[in-house]
Amino acid sequence: MYEPNLDFVRRIEVYKKANPGLAVRIYLLVYNNSCEEAKYLAGVRREKESFEKLIRERGSMLNPILDQRRSGDTESLMKVVNSRIAGGRKDVTVEPAKVIVDMREFRSSLPSLLHASNLLVIPVTLTVGDYILTPDICVERKSIPDLVSSFNSGRLYTQCELMSAHYKQPILLIEWEEHKSFSLDTIAEVKSYAKASGKFPSKKPSATPSEPTLASSSIQSKLVLLTLTFPRLRIIWSSSPYATAEIFNDLKTLQPEPDPLKAIVVGAEEDPNAGAGVNTSAEELLRTLPGVTAKNVKHVMGKVKSVKELCELELKEVQQILGVEPGKACWDFIHKGERK
Repeated sequence: MYEPNLDFVRRIEVYKKANPGLAVRIYLLVYNNSCEEAKYLAGVRREKESFEKLIRERGSMLNPILDQRRSGDTESLMKVVNSRIAGGRKDVTVEPAKVIVDMREFRSSLPSLLHASNLLVIPVTLTVGDYILTPDICVERKSIPDLVSSFNSGRLYTQCELMSAHYKQPILLIEWEEHKSFSLDTIAEVKSYAKASGKFPSKKPSATPSEPTLASSSIQSKLVLLTLTFPRLRIIWSSSPYATAEIFNDLKTLQPEPDPLKAIVVGAEEDPNAGAGVNTSAEELLRTLPGVTAKNVKHVMGKVKSVKELCELELKEVQQILGVEPGKACWDFIHKGERK
């Protein structure tokens, strides 16, 4: 072969293994220290690292205990205990289980899986959270890439702050992909895509700690700080969207159903006619301010009547609306002209 191709070489090796009687040999003709040689050796190195990673993951892989899935029409109905009966007598009413889902979440596969698990999916535009399971439980779902970007931009802090302010049980759901390793090493792989690298991997081993270890400890530290800041926040680790659907079913057991109308106005204006007669230009200007996001813009519009009124507020008043860090960033931008 004048141009070494690792894929073709492996195919020939498989063919030789399947036909032991054939005398098949491979000869590679390349210049020493050439680009072709470096490309071939880099492919062999990546292949070796992939096998080593597979061996490590199989050594620490857990065998999940798969419970029998809920089946039957009766399982799709949630039993809600109603104690508003004269004399304190409890009555059990049966109604379909409902999950309120933000419209932006339909880009993922989870809403379809919730529907397949006999849950009534109600699509609405939510200001706070991604999924409303009960009147008290609000869930913010984060995939691994979204979790990394949310930590870097500070968006997750604002989202947790809004959930803690409006719901008794805020939940942060960290969801892995179905066929990916259920470990924090996946976060290091996500970060590595954004880093500039040479054409070929380095041949010299680094003496510093491995990158997966550093990335895992960094995310763990940020999660610890997040839970210390919001004590009522609960974190759920889900290995796949299928596991998330099962978790949602378990969380809704014997719990009251959420109200879509109340979920829509949470975090937004309390007026049911919110959004009517809104100055779109002023709203677009408001969205460009630091600390104001698509999640809390309606909440800000419900607190101030105009952008001018927002600019005239004191620092503490802005922080009461947006939160401590986002409020300070917004106030500094308005009064100092610097985005921090």
